[in-house]
Amino acid sequence: MDFGTVFLILMLVIIAIVLGVGITLAVLISRGVLGLVKIGKPKYESAKRSALKVRAESSTGPMAEILKQRVALAEALEATGRSLAVAQGAGQYTGNLEPIFVSLQQAGKVMEHHLLVAQQEPETAVQGLYVKTLGTQVEQITQTATGVRQALASTAAPAGDVDLKNLTRTLEIEATMLKKWAQTYTELGND
Repeated sequence: MDFGTVFLILMLVIIAIVLGVGITLAVLISRGVLGLVKIGKPKYESAKRSALKVRAESSTGPMAEILKQRVALAEALEATGRSLAVAQGAGQYTGNLEPIFVSLQQAGKVMEHHLLVAQQEPETAVQGLYVKTLGTQVEQITQTATGVRQALASTAAPAGDVDLKNLTRTLEIEATMLKKWAQTYTELGND
């Protein structure tokens, strides 16, 4: 082989290695960033809600009510989402609760938008009007969300398919056998 062919082969190998390392690094970095986003988002939302609670407690008048409605709405929807996810993860029958929850989430987004508009309203009298009109709707959403959680809780099967009595009996038998085995082993060691 001449020098040009060897040089071309070496360059192609180097380019292939660099591309492989680059693609691998890009995949690892993107997965790491996505992982951090997944880990960080719940904490961010929790911190945001805590700050909202503090603002609601320190505010007065209609502004305080608007902030309290935002907190109640967010907490009700988050708790309902968690309950539904746990029920589905446990294989619990949820019937039509998932579509109901999706509708609640959509209504909650609309309410959150309206509450943000009300929060930014400069006139206290107009904010008071927002509190009255939106408060009823927020209460309906939170009550429906509570109803979904209650329905899930009333049909929950915490043990799943496991027969706890049978499991306890098996555990007692195993414990007795281990105790007898340990006693026999000790007696053999002393002889």
